Amino acid sequence: MSKDAVLRKMGRAVSGRLQLPATTRLVRYAASREYEEGNLAEAKRLYEKLSEGSHDTAARLRLGVIAERQERFEAALRTYTEVADRDPACGEAFYRAGCLLKRQNDPEGASVFFSRALSSGVRDRRYSENLLSCLPASTPQWQRLEVLLSGLPEHENDAAWLRKLLQAQLHLGLNGPARCTLDALADIDELSAQELFEQGVIAHREGDRASAAASFDAACEAAGGKACSKGPAQFACSRGDWRLAAELFEIYPGEGLSRGELAYELAYCFDRLRDYERAQGQYALAASLDTGNGNTLYKLGLASERVGDLATAERSYQEALRTLKKPARSWWNYRRGVCLARLGRHDEALTSFWSYLGPAPRGLASVSKQLASTGFLDLVRAKSTPPPRQRPEDLVESTIGDIMLGLHEALRSHKSAGDPGAGTEIPPAAARRAAQSIRRILPLVLKGDRNHRLVLAQLAQDAGQVELACEILEQAEEFGCKDGLDPRAYGRTPGAARNIRYAEALDALPVSPHLVLWESNHGASIGCHPLAVFRWMVGRPEYSHLIHVWAVNDLGAIPADLLGRRNVVFVPLHSTEYMQYLATAGYLVNNVSFAPYFVRRREQRYLNTWHGTPFKTLGRSMRGGLLDYENLQRNFQLSTTLMAPNELTRWALVEDHDLLDVYRGRTIITGSPRLDTSLTMSGQDRKALRGRLGLAEDDDRRLVLFAPTWRGGVSKRELDHEALVADLTAMASCDDVLVVYRAHRLSEKLLAGVDLPVSIVPKDIDTNELLAAVDVLVTDYSSILFDFLPQKRPIVLYMHDIEEYRAERGLYLDPAEVPGLTCYDRAELASAIGRALAGEGVAPQEALDRYCPYEDGRASSRLARAFFDDDLEHGQRAIIRDHALAPAVGDGARKRRTLLFHASMIPNGIASALLALLEALDPALYSVNLIVEPFVLRDNEDRQEIFRRLPGHVHVICKPGAAPWRIHERSCMNDFARHPGAYTSQSFWDCYWAYYERETRRILGDFVPDAAIEYDGYAETWVSLIAAWGRRGSRTSCYQHNQMDNEYRDKYPGLKRVFTLYSAVDAVVAVSPGLARHNRSGLAGLGIDLSQRQLSARNLLDVERVRLGAQAPAPDAFTALKNEHGIVLATMGRMSMEKNQAALIEAVALLREQDGTEGGVAQGLSVGLAIVGSGVLEGTLRARIDSLGLCGHVVLLGQMDNPFPVLGGADLFVLPSLHEGQPVTLLEAMTLGTGVVASDLPGNRELVALGYGILSGTSPQDIAQAIRKALAEPHLAHGDFDVKEHNASSLRDTLEAVLGPEALQQQPRGKAASRRKRRRRAPLRRVPA
Repeated sequence: MSKDAVLRKMGRAVSGRLQLPATTRLVRYAASREYEEGNLAEAKRLYEKLSEGSHDTAARLRLGVIAERQERFEAALRTYTEVADRDPACGEAFYRAGCLLKRQNDPEGASVFFSRALSSGVRDRRYSENLLSCLPASTPQWQRLEVLLSGLPEHENDAAWLRKLLQAQLHLGLNGPARCTLDALADIDELSAQELFEQGVIAHREGDRASAAASFDAACEAAGGKACSKGPAQFACSRGDWRLAAELFEIYPGEGLSRGELAYELAYCFDRLRDYERAQGQYALAASLDTGNGNTLYKLGLASERVGDLATAERSYQEALRTLKKPARSWWNYRRGVCLARLGRHDEALTSFWSYLGPAPRGLASVSKQLASTGFLDLVRAKSTPPPRQRPEDLVESTIGDIMLGLHEALRSHKSAGDPGAGTEIPPAAARRAAQSIRRILPLVLKGDRNHRLVLAQLAQDAGQVELACEILEQAEEFGCKDGLDPRAYGRTPGAARNIRYAEALDALPVSPHLVLWESNHGASIGCHPLAVFRWMVGRPEYSHLIHVWAVNDLGAIPADLLGRRNVVFVPLHSTEYMQYLATAGYLVNNVSFAPYFVRRREQRYLNTWHGTPFKTLGRSMRGGLLDYENLQRNFQLSTTLMAPNELTRWALVEDHDLLDVYRGRTIITGSPRLDTSLTMSGQDRKALRGRLGLAEDDDRRLVLFAPTWRGGVSKRELDHEALVADLTAMASCDDVLVVYRAHRLSEKLLAGVDLPVSIVPKDIDTNELLAAVDVLVTDYSSILFDFLPQKRPIVLYMHDIEEYRAERGLYLDPAEVPGLTCYDRAELASAIGRALAGEGVAPQEALDRYCPYEDGRASSRLARAFFDDDLEHGQRAIIRDHALAPAVGDGARKRRTLLFHASMIPNGIASALLALLEALDPALYSVNLIVEPFVLRDNEDRQEIFRRLPGHVHVICKPGAAPWRIHERSCMNDFARHPGAYTSQSFWDCYWAYYERETRRILGDFVPDAAIEYDGYAETWVSLIAAWGRRGSRTSCYQHNQMDNEYRDKYPGLKRVFTLYSAVDAVVAVSPGLARHNRSGLAGLGIDLSQRQLSARNLLDVERVRLGAQAPAPDAFTALKNEHGIVLATMGRMSMEKNQAALIEAVALLREQDGTEGGVAQGLSVGLAIVGSGVLEGTLRARIDSLGLCGHVVLLGQMDNPFPVLGGADLFVLPSLHEGQPVTLLEAMTLGTGVVASDLPGNRELVALGYGILSGTSPQDIAQAIRKALAEPHLAHGDFDVKEHNASSLRDTLEAVLGPEALQQQPRGKAASRRKRRRRAPLRRVPA
């Protein structure tokens, strides 16, 4: 027997007797050999026999590996975790646990273990490599950089690792460290061409031209190709950094470039920077040096056109065309035609346009040339008869036929008059008529529809209307500004394609004063108030000039009386035609809402009729989904006329959608147009309608209609078939009645295959006409009950689920306020209907006066006259209010100032300061509005908590979706995102702001707030949006809550975009004077001048919330920490690099040790630390706690809605941040009287001066020393803080900053602001009586 076998046998034999070290070694040896040979079960048995008291980390770790190899993954993870808890220095346990979670697709959990492995003190390259691989793509570069730096000692000779490190450093703009990394990389590997170029750029920016030139030469040689001829600028061009490219062309031009080529390359760089004046100069130089280069001449023309030098542009295009062998169909002809038309040279412009577009389609060329054609009249007569489909193109073609026939007849009559000089010239009167017809039909012709545009342009030209012909042909291109841009690249998805087409129509096409776009029920049907108004006006001569477009998806849903009309066409919702008409119709009518991309132009009128009096809640009062009314609110806000049948509906549409202070249209209460037909229906028509429903003239039965509301949602399509059948059976059991069922439009498809005991009302019978035939209405919470009231017939309210419905959706009215017989159970239905047949349940006059005061059958005429004709004289039959002339009024006769805030409501100090500020603003003086993105709130539970804490007087403005963009605007924003500091030309900024000004109009229409405030100050999109309101007249401001230069350098390089936009706002508001000074000087080093706009206003504090919150019970973990330690510290903030919690944790370790000092030996303290907050560094901090042996002494309490019991219960609040603004947490600690230790930063320094506390450095040693000092001399860390005076002073500074120096004059003199009770955001319940 071999020695190995003997030892293994001995180990197995003594595995039950492990009291002696020798036997333990034998068992370990045997277990190891069994494991190596794959005998896992025996190895597991032996390892488990090893003494629990031996603390054998290796043995326990091997048990975890065995469990993993046996695919007992939960047991393996549990074992690894136990090993790590007992031995925080065992990096392998953390590593293996991380690998296990990584294989189980839990990279977030794995990254925590890999972080703890890194902090174990064991240096192993696997730890950092796996941690890096677990980071999601969205990980901030600063966090990625930390991982790369932590793994650098094990990877200092790893070129791949160094290249990742270099990429992170360059992304963060860390040129010095990047240079060092490049040097280290060059020592172990050959630098690539791109890396050599980066080396040259760094040297260039440091002013070392010689080193830069050497690196650039090496880069160009390594790259070859264009770089050899163009020089280093080619690298900058390839990544779209045109400012750097221009700089490099001027300083390090390529040796292969001639003077003309260099001028062209510089011009192209300026062109891409939208600096068209400089581009024009360089293109002109290039053209003079390289004569006959058509492309250079074209570029010169384009740059000249863009700076408004049309004469030079036209000449350049003409010279460019002369260089072409076949100039026909060249795009350059189109551009020349545009310039000539702008210069008023329309005949020449037409020649240019025709050269590009080609002749009109064969058979429809010049009328004068067709006189001899025998088939001509047959052709045009066929086209003048519109087919029954009534598409826009049908009407266009029939109109073209009419125009051609008219011109033909005019020419023939003119020639037969015997005028020898007449020739083929069209008579002036006929030409004018043709031009009028063309202009009338032109809005229906799509932009880019060459087929019809070329024919119409030819006809206009025949009629002598050359200017009109040029206008038509210019829009024959769908995208007229596409030079250098491919529209297909910006419209790859259906939504993007819709965006660019709609935006193009918005900006390029005029609003047509004789085009009306009608829409009802999102295109599902044609009906409701829009149809009633349409029917009243369509046949009247005063409206004969209008063309009506109905948006409808189901052609089978078109009422018969709309077919066959020459002035009515139909288009599908969201089609290309719909998009253009939505952008250009002079009149828009809808009973629900247009899509989120809709933007009302200033020349457009928009009538929103809604679709009934609401019994169930809307807007802010609506329960269920968060801000589900977002697009409805926006549509009401964009309307110029908002119709309501009564005051309850007007209140619900305006005030309950948070629009009282921002709506600038007209509201008109004048009755319900859709009820006119039922109220004026003749007896004969009523009989005919009842006959269609199954009641013959001699049938004495009474007609009962069951019409319940829709109980699902937009996406939740459900119907309880069994309950419906049971309900209808109960109703039909009544004697002498005929029950019919009207399904909600969303329920109709769900009834397929269901055998109902009663008849369904045919779809082609309009609900509002149906009401005239009904004897008894049975409904629930539907607005149909209010429509039925004017019939003065009985109503039964069947509300079997009222408590559930009230809880889930909400009701404006108590059933006692609604006329009708109430019924809450199916068993009572027959009895209730019987009572109704006996005359009960008819609305009293009081209800009629409240809910339908103006229902006289003439509401359609009043509404049409008011909307289309501005006829507002309706006597006592309407209440019209112009909200633009009657804004809400505050103190005395003073107008309240409107403030529009944006904040992301991420739960942090910024959100706390915002809530305190909003609470402090007096609603008697200020209308406070907060703009939010509902989809962001819905996806973030933590932000919803902040949202729910908004004060009750804050109006929430929703931003659903985003504005449509033109392709050159999208390109502009993309360029700005990549290189924000590169663009300085007015042309660039005009393009940039065009998009954001459109977005302001999409959200709030004509309304412009007195002040618009970006309260976060971190996102350039929001800074841009707020600044765009400034361009329309608001005073704008952007807040700074931190040392922004540090934020930029350490974490967020994208802040450069925000810094660039500071010049577009009126005030940049730092949250403390010291922070303002710091940011003014710190950002000056980045080239940002804030000398004219840097202001300061300290954060406010919600004192009541802090003090009340501190009275609540503390978390159990914090209570246990206090019970086990003599001293408890607290800190609060997101777990992020700048908060420096890692240094504080190390300071706690130092305080718990005995450390030598100059005065002898300081005893270790019984100190614990509670950390409130969460964030990306949580795993790293946990690892540091483990590695320092502080488990049980440092507790992570996570994000807390109410942290104040912890803040108030701690002995000291410690804020060790590396950089801060004006921390709200310090204000909260001082308000609760907790001692303070804070890092010596401008914002902290000022608050300590206002209150109390000890300032410290930011190293662990400095923090520990400051804490010892605070404990030894408590009077230094504690004191008095007058939070009331602080808030009053801060509010004054805030108002002066955001509204200007005159803001304080708005406040009442000699008295305090209005006193009010604290009220959190909740449904508005002031329902009008």
